[in-house]
Amino acid sequence: MELELTRVDYTVVGLTASSCLQLLPGTSSSDGSKGSLKQQQKVVVGDQDGVLQVFSMKKDELQIHFKTLPHDKIASVKLGGQIGSVADKIFTASENKVRGFNKKGKMFLAFETNLTENIRSMYVSGSDLLVCGNHVYNHYKDCKEVGSYLCGDSIVDVAALCPNNTSRLITVLACSGRVLRILEHSRVRQTLEVDSVPTVLHVPKGLGDRILCGFGDGKVLLFHINLLVTEVKREVLVEDTENLSAVTCVATYDLSGDGKDELIVGRRDGTLQVFTMNLDEYQFEMECTQIYREHFNESISCIQGGCVGANNYSEVVVCTYSGRVFGLTTQCISKSLSDSNKQISASINPDTSSKLHKLKAEIYELEQAITRERERYQVSTQALSTGLSAIPMLPVNDSMILCKEDATYALTIELPTPIEHVLLQCDAPINLIDVEKNSAVVSFSECDKMSGNSLLASYRCQANTNRVDLKFRTVEGQSGTLQVYITPNLQPKCCQLKRYPIKPLSLHMITYNLPDEIKARSMNALILKGAFSQAEMHNWLLNSIPEIPEKLYGNEKTRLVFRHVFVGTVLICEYGKAEANFRSDNISTISILKDFITKEATKKRIKLEITTNSNEHSIPELIKLIEPKIVHYNKLTKDYQILQALVDLDIRNDKEFSALSEEYQNLLRNQKQIESEFKKQPTILNRIYGILTDLYIDKFKFKGVNVKTKLPQLIDLLENYNYDELVHFYSVMKSAEDQEP
Repeated sequence: MELELTRVDYTVVGLTASSCLQLLPGTSSSDGSKGSLKQQQKVVVGDQDGVLQVFSMKKDELQIHFKTLPHDKIASVKLGGQIGSVADKIFTASENKVRGFNKKGKMFLAFETNLTENIRSMYVSGSDLLVCGNHVYNHYKDCKEVGSYLCGDSIVDVAALCPNNTSRLITVLACSGRVLRILEHSRVRQTLEVDSVPTVLHVPKGLGDRILCGFGDGKVLLFHINLLVTEVKREVLVEDTENLSAVTCVATYDLSGDGKDELIVGRRDGTLQVFTMNLDEYQFEMECTQIYREHFNESISCIQGGCVGANNYSEVVVCTYSGRVFGLTTQCISKSLSDSNKQISASINPDTSSKLHKLKAEIYELEQAITRERERYQVSTQALSTGLSAIPMLPVNDSMILCKEDATYALTIELPTPIEHVLLQCDAPINLIDVEKNSAVVSFSECDKMSGNSLLASYRCQANTNRVDLKFRTVEGQSGTLQVYITPNLQPKCCQLKRYPIKPLSLHMITYNLPDEIKARSMNALILKGAFSQAEMHNWLLNSIPEIPEKLYGNEKTRLVFRHVFVGTVLICEYGKAEANFRSDNISTISILKDFITKEATKKRIKLEITTNSNEHSIPELIKLIEPKIVHYNKLTKDYQILQALVDLDIRNDKEFSALSEEYQNLLRNQKQIESEFKKQPTILNRIYGILTDLYIDKFKFKGVNVKTKLPQLIDLLENYNYDELVHFYSVMKSAEDQEP
């Protein structure tokens, strides 16, 4: 079954954040049950100009019911009401304040929370108000604080469950440290580790103790939180099989009218998807099938299912980052003329004709206003004028996410205005990767080693391009800063600079539960003692490893575990005041961490007592761990090289094809697959070789031996891979005459 939806534009507001749009409930049943009449609903939207407005559609005309004056940026808009009654009260969060409005626009609540941070997310359930800053969660009941929680990770979103229709309130926090924290009475009851960074939470109606969560890797998961059982069941509803971007919003609504809700997913790259959900209430099983997909040119901030344009027609109301509000309605709206030979005016009814004349008049007035403002601007910037040319600071909607599937970083940059070009400059070696959905033209400049630049590249964007998607690969041990200069297509010309740190251990992600087979690996150790505080060591690690919690609470010894997304090795960090212990099954990780911390301690003139312990058994284990990649990509590279030679033969008939060996015939049959895989990761074999050569150098560096002259021999062994020979090569110490000072 395919769902047909037609776009209808409603209005344009200011820039919007997540959870900025809601639909007020209709006067009659609009829950999507079969046979019910769906009444038109009012749309509530708040923007970053601080304007809250409520509008509806009447005979295809926009009717604004109320609109507030500009104020502080609105971070979240939620609906609330007494439990069991209609949720028609509007709540907005701005800075650290929460305001309440009724549907007529009268403000009945102006509540200032005691948060020292700005509110990023909010949830309303009856008389309970949950607000979160960057690290602080507060729970209010009837505007009185009843609990709070400090989180080391950044809190991305918050939601609440009332299991089994009881008075219990279970809070779920989505945190940037790849975890969901389940709270009751402001205390953590469970911590759920997830594979990616959660981005949004949604509580579907009628599913009791279940919650939907969208992730940065494009997946959507359903969690069944049964507090009577310690285990939380989870099920993947949407897989990111097509390299889609992060999920920004999730909603459920009955669009097809069959009495079952559909799953609606909005993404950062502007993709909107609708899935059917076939739920078995007795077993935790749900099947999702995509029935609609459409791509828009900018990221989607919020989506809601309801009825806005016309009575009894369901639709998806969408709000984008730049503030465009439109509906995707199930109502069939014809856009074609009945007969191409007829006069155009004959196919347009009088009402439509009057609307067109009105629109043309509005466009003419806007053009005249723009012309007047341009003339006034030109006069104010003359040499004899005292006027100044002010360059506006445009907000940049950006994100940089570590993708564990291919061990790369995905960088997304979006502006509310078209982008002219983007310049990249980095003092660390990074490798840019082609992105299919990126239409910008890239050009590289040669880098002078004396200047300290390792990358200079520019992206020239096509017309009306508001977002640029980039992908790059880092090298562990090489740290620096990626500087992105963004030039919008505006007059006067201006440029905005964004900086992104490239950390020494850039390919490590935080993890919480280690399997027993990983715990049994042979570990290399690094022990540091000195006159440093726990906060100083935490700050050093914060600058060397991604995904470390920004803040550290308490004076107890901290333990953090990280995993290499490409190799699969682990790093265990245990540190407190005056002592830190690091263990890893990769000696290169220990070497990189030792060099960085020593350098930082030297800057602060802190003397360190350093003890290292290298385990010889860790080398064969690491080679065995990476062996499947060596074998696979060695074969892929050789197959690709042979395939290019076979293509040059220009085989044209079956007789010539049958004269080839079976191996070469299979290569030609799988030509597209081999070429596609090789083009996706053309340098991955060099990357594997680099990891193993660094391992060889770092092993003997701890022994005070320089082995760089042996690297060509190591590369030959890797190209003709044999496990026993490679392990033997790593275990043999160089003779004294071969050693270099």
